[in-house]
Amino acid sequence: MAADAYREATQLQVEKLLRGQHYHALQLPDGRVIPGMIGIEALEQRVASFPIPADLRGLRVLDVGAASGWNSFEMLRRGASVTAVDCVEFPELTTVRGLYNPTVEYLLLDVDELTPATVGTFDLVLFFGVLYHLRHPLLGLEKMCALTRQSAFIESYISDPPGTVSDSCSLEFYETDQLGGQIDNWFGPTAKCLVALCRSAGFVRVQLEYISTRRAGVTCHRHWEPEPVDPGSPPVWLSSAVNNRSNDIYFHPGKDEYLCIYFRTPETGLTPDRMRIEVDGYGVNALTVVNSREDEWQVNSRLPPGLALGAHTVRLRTAGSRFRGEFGIFLIDSPDPSVGRRTALQHLPAPHRAAPNIFLVESNLSRSTVFNGHSSERLCCRFHTVEDALDRDTVFARLDEDEFTTPIFFVTNPGPGEWEANLSLPADLGNGNHTIRLRTREGAWSSPAQFSVQRAPGS
Repeated sequence: MAADAYREATQLQVEKLLRGQHYHALQLPDGRVIPGMIGIEALEQRVASFPIPADLRGLRVLDVGAASGWNSFEMLRRGASVTAVDCVEFPELTTVRGLYNPTVEYLLLDVDELTPATVGTFDLVLFFGVLYHLRHPLLGLEKMCALTRQSAFIESYISDPPGTVSDSCSLEFYETDQLGGQIDNWFGPTAKCLVALCRSAGFVRVQLEYISTRRAGVTCHRHWEPEPVDPGSPPVWLSSAVNNRSNDIYFHPGKDEYLCIYFRTPETGLTPDRMRIEVDGYGVNALTVVNSREDEWQVNSRLPPGLALGAHTVRLRTAGSRFRGEFGIFLIDSPDPSVGRRTALQHLPAPHRAAPNIFLVESNLSRSTVFNGHSSERLCCRFHTVEDALDRDTVFARLDEDEFTTPIFFVTNPGPGEWEANLSLPADLGNGNHTIRLRTREGAWSSPAQFSVQRAPGS
């Protein structure tokens, strides 16, 4: 359909709506049909293009851009608990909803207002004919991802020329009314771009279901495929999961921070599409994966949309292996008060296990035992212990002969029986030689390990 023809068809729809014709045809509980611009057959065909289960009992479904409500009532007929959302009221939805003993929740909200805090989360989300109306399409898709527990079904206008599938991954931008003569049409993605946008928004498995004239539909899943029953590769050894900016385990909502996961595996030739990252069970797409040394790897990703403040768990496997182990991270909106706490030695429990054995102390910046006092500098202390499942709350550090412990930022597990505690040195720690000791909650204090501080004059 050429641009002029598309504009003409769109304006014809607008005129019909202005004359009071319904957008969707609607079927009443007794079988009678209220006519609409989009007929029952076309509506049924669109829904049938997606793998939406016929039995939705026990599931919660969100219909965004519900319009007259046919999709909402169809999901209700299949047994779902349904919430219909649109930015303006469609009176026919309200009327028909009353005939269903108003079991469809109807909310008048813009996409920008939809968050887990305002409407909750849903097993399935329908997002038909909305994306190209958004000024911020990727943000809108991220919001849909945050609301989705299982899968979202997305249908949109696409800019591919009729009868062709473009290899371009691009968005057309419409400043005023260039698309269909409507001022609320902002973007036209190619089909390839639509799929890429959905992946970038946080959905880990995205399937292009169909392309028709100027329209396309995609199914978007939040979870990876099941772990292999007979894995062809051993589980990876998860060493640490940290913030790419600060190299600690704290992340902040609203900041463009990335998750860096360090791991070991004998597998070779790994690529981002073979990585299976999970945060709290939700899949996360890998952006890059790098083989740093021998069997040591690093994979980077974003955090999944919709995480609440607090503690979260990170897991990792490859496409051919199973999960083993996890690491904790924290989403915080202000500095973590527990990071700065010091514990008096007499408040620690009496030790009844062997002391850890420190075998390496180094600066994360210089990789030497000399520290210069930079704000981003961390003391990395590697040690051996037979204990497992250690974290920053079960490892304690003592500098020199201080009667208080120095707070641990985070703890990593580079290899079997090997651990690393990361901490910041106090700003008032003077130049010269110093010692550090470590203990676990159950273990004794280690022998001292030495390092030195050489701050520049005036720093």
